[in-house]
Amino acid sequence: MLDAKTSCLLRGFAGVIFGILALLIPDIVQRTFYGLFWVLIAIGIALFLFLAITAKSDESIFWFGMAVALLIVGVLSIIFAPFVAILLILIIAAIAIYNGLTDITLALAHPKSKYLLIPVMVISGFVLLAVLLSYFPALMSDPALSVVGTFALVFGLFSIMLGFYNPDDSDVDFPAGRAACEIHDDREDK
Repeated sequence: MLDAKTSCLLRGFAGVIFGILALLIPDIVQRTFYGLFWVLIAIGIALFLFLAITAKSDESIFWFGMAVALLIVGVLSIIFAPFVAILLILIIAAIAIYNGLTDITLALAHPKSKYLLIPVMVISGFVLLAVLLSYFPALMSDPALSVVGTFALVFGLFSIMLGFYNPDDSDVDFPAGRAACEIHDDREDK
């Protein structure tokens, strides 16, 4: 398992790369995620059919039903192709944002600073989005990818910064369970 710092760096680089690609080539990113969706559907149907064939007779019907349900989802995705691609991108973005916020919480030496850092990240994302939309109005042709790409870029940059942040280098020792004012009072007494 990766430590919090390495996880922040890897997810940060992935967020920056995804954000840049989503902003620069949104059509290709959308087609790629639609293709990924179909690969996952095909693997799921194959797995459920395998389980249906190898399972006992009473479990077999359940696995065949799951394969049919995935087939129906696949057929509906043909009818509503752009919606499915955007939905998959938004699901992946939600998972990435959740993982990024979790990494931020784990990476910070002082957990209370997350209450300052997370709003700064969100505000930075909105500011960058406003700047990008004012200078590049063509980004509004695909607003979902523009928003997701911008926030992935900002959250990725913050995750990279947190990955390089090393509180062990500081000369300040903050013992667990003591408030900063108590530590300050102890240092004044010396």
